[in-house]
Amino acid sequence: MKKLVSTILLFSCLTANSIQAQQKSARIRLTDVTLMHEMRTTPSPLDKATVSDRAVSFQWPLQADVDTSEEILDGVHSGKKKVDKSRLKYQLRYSQDAAMKNNVVQAETRWPFFNPEKDLASGVWHWQYGYVEEGKTKWSPVLQFTVEANPDKFCPPSFKTMQTSLPKSHPRILVQKNKWADFMKKSQSKPEYQWYIERADQVLKAPMQSVNDIKSHLADGLDNEMQRKAMLTRESRRIIDKEEANVELLIRAYLLTQDTKYSKEAVKRILEMISWDKNKNVMGDFNASTMLSLSSLAYDSFYNLLDETQKQTLLKEIKKRGSEFYNNFNNRLENHIADNHVWQMTLRIFTFAAFSVYGDLPEADLWTDYCYNVWLTRFPGLNKDGAWHNGDGYFAVNFRTLIEVPYFYTAITGFNFFSDPWYQGSAMYTIYQQPPFSKSAGNGSGHQGNMKPNSIRVGYADALARMTGNTYAADYVRRISTTPDYHKRLLTVKSGSLAWFRLQCDKPLPEGEGLSNLPMGYVFPETGLASFMTNWERVGGNAMYSFRSSPYGSTSHAIANQNAFNTFFGGSSLFYSSGHHIAFVDEHSMLCHRSARAHNTILVNGMGQRIGTEGYGWIPRYYVGEKIGYILGDASNAYGEEISPLWLERGKEGGIEYTPANGWDKNHLKTFRRHTVALDKSGLVFIYDELEADEPVTWDYLLHTVINPMNVTKKDKYVHIQATNKNGASDAYLFSSGTLKTDTTSQFFIPAVNWLRADTNGKFASYPNHWHFKATSEKQQMYRFATIINTHPLSRPAPEPEILPDGRIKVGSWIIKVNVSSEGTPSFFIRSTRKGEDVNITYKGGATIVREDDYETTLVDKFPELEI
Repeated sequence: MKKLVSTILLFSCLTANSIQAQQKSARIRLTDVTLMHEMRTTPSPLDKATVSDRAVSFQWPLQADVDTSEEILDGVHSGKKKVDKSRLKYQLRYSQDAAMKNNVVQAETRWPFFNPEKDLASGVWHWQYGYVEEGKTKWSPVLQFTVEANPDKFCPPSFKTMQTSLPKSHPRILVQKNKWADFMKKSQSKPEYQWYIERADQVLKAPMQSVNDIKSHLADGLDNEMQRKAMLTRESRRIIDKEEANVELLIRAYLLTQDTKYSKEAVKRILEMISWDKNKNVMGDFNASTMLSLSSLAYDSFYNLLDETQKQTLLKEIKKRGSEFYNNFNNRLENHIADNHVWQMTLRIFTFAAFSVYGDLPEADLWTDYCYNVWLTRFPGLNKDGAWHNGDGYFAVNFRTLIEVPYFYTAITGFNFFSDPWYQGSAMYTIYQQPPFSKSAGNGSGHQGNMKPNSIRVGYADALARMTGNTYAADYVRRISTTPDYHKRLLTVKSGSLAWFRLQCDKPLPEGEGLSNLPMGYVFPETGLASFMTNWERVGGNAMYSFRSSPYGSTSHAIANQNAFNTFFGGSSLFYSSGHHIAFVDEHSMLCHRSARAHNTILVNGMGQRIGTEGYGWIPRYYVGEKIGYILGDASNAYGEEISPLWLERGKEGGIEYTPANGWDKNHLKTFRRHTVALDKSGLVFIYDELEADEPVTWDYLLHTVINPMNVTKKDKYVHIQATNKNGASDAYLFSSGTLKTDTTSQFFIPAVNWLRADTNGKFASYPNHWHFKATSEKQQMYRFATIINTHPLSRPAPEPEILPDGRIKVGSWIIKVNVSSEGTPSFFIRSTRKGEDVNITYKGGATIVREDDYETTLVDKFPELEI
């Protein structure tokens, strides 16, 4: 097994004096208001950056006073001056000559990015970007970066190469004409073939639904316009998504059989659906993308069957919708942190539409150029580590985009777009954030319903395994998809079914190392996530611990859970994030699910973390070894009054007040650093909180459960809090600097009222309450908590920690010495008592030192490389 370590300094021995010398240099104190930005504020490559893993892509911010957006999410505008996007021009120049005199490459572009046709030679480079106004260019300072040689560097072909490879005939999107006959023949032996035919035949027998079936009356009586729009969007999508799935079944059935009974019915339904946008109850950008998707797939798939009138009708719809999307995307999307709907599916739909009419619509020349190059610039990941900052609740919505777009480019160019190193990281994220048959790690809005990996997630892992050769992902798939019809039920799910990919791809699942060979933990430093496991072989005996402290803060679908953790046993949650995701901006969702009060973290004077990128955390140090796993999370910059312009505006429209009564006030926090140590694969986790304010404050230590109430017992030296599920328990032993006042409740701060999510009969199910524990300190400027968590089978109760005469704590085969006093240097020392083991971890306010059997690793803070 490989040891995964984040190491700054390695020493065979370290004296007390050298530890003291590192106290000041080991810690990085950030003063940035935000680490990430809703819109790009920094160029890439940054000055003095090194590029080694992929071809250079130049990117830069929009001008500071320019707003090129249509609408951001929920109708929120930036308030900056609008510009005519067609007039925007930029210039770029780069050279290995620092004076920018010799061998200078200069280019003009209409977008704030540029991809050279070939990767740059290794060495030092210099570059500038410029804004062109009235024929004059305002140049940036000269920036420097270094290109390192790397034989495995991801260097996809240029757009010009893509153009020459694109077939001139139709179909070319879901299948290429020259491969069509072979595709039909090979598909017949796969189960997905029969699923498509069976479901398409059912569609032929079923009457088409109408927009008149939209339950618009459910919006009557809702409090504000945002709620009304959300309801109408949801209810119109219920009808339109159903018919979209039906028509897609017909299109695919035709491509599998060339039977025109499917194509005729599909065309009839599409021509009817095109008129639906005139209905006042049809809302939402997903509905517009549905019309673009169906029109373009029909145009490409049925090209030789359509009469001229039908072709022109479809081309008119594609031109209309495609122009709308391009005008919205360009000079905005490429600079946006993560425009949810676009990255989830709209960009994929627009990409396929653009290439389906390339050569037939003049606009497609521009569209295809933009789609291909924005993919090379920004995707597949919005960070390097392969994780998904929005969390697992919305991760699956991206699967078709993450697989189908690069697979299309791979099929056309012959270059494997899955060789991007991001995909290997994504395989690890998929596995570690939701192991086989387990609840998801619990990050991002809407994560509560992810009780075990569904076939959509497993289909994504399957595609990753086949296209990257990742054998861990292959084992993940084999362990879960145990029946031939495993993927059948979710065949037509809008967001993520990859059944068509499995028909197209003939690569076998790779053989090799399986899940049991994985390390005990994995850390995603750019995204700010980590997970640790005790048992990959039997999920029923697996104790899992997840952690988040993220540079992305709580914008988009992320939540305000910096320095928060969750625990699990047997695949079910124990201590876990609480609250319900009712709507994107809903009072309960904002105050009891997104808010920090909903998570296993700390409140300061009862106040929580900022909403938006401004409420950020990060992971300065981490280590994953054979017997010790370690994470240091820093949420020192996460707290304070709400200042995000975007989220202030959303709050205003949604009726959310960012007041002290609701958990936001002037910031008094100076330091919140949470150390986590996973002790072997025992289920034991040690947590140490360093807390400091600019004046005496109360410190609230929070824990939550969503399955059973907690059991709370006050002891002489600690508070014992137990969480249970059907088969397991997490016993938390909370030590602190002083006396704690504890409180438990089963009531939310704001009741969870389901006003949006009706079933097909218009019935609104109620949301259950959760349980909440709070331990509140007396007012102190400096404070420390230490927590020992033992996660174990319910049938084997855990012995309580033993307090030794000298104040040390013995738990299992480990001895812990920790300073929980508010005086003195923050410190802990943990060592194994097993015979023959030389395993320990030391922290004395500076570096963290881990020793594992003759190997000593010294960890100091290291800033992650961030994208925007």
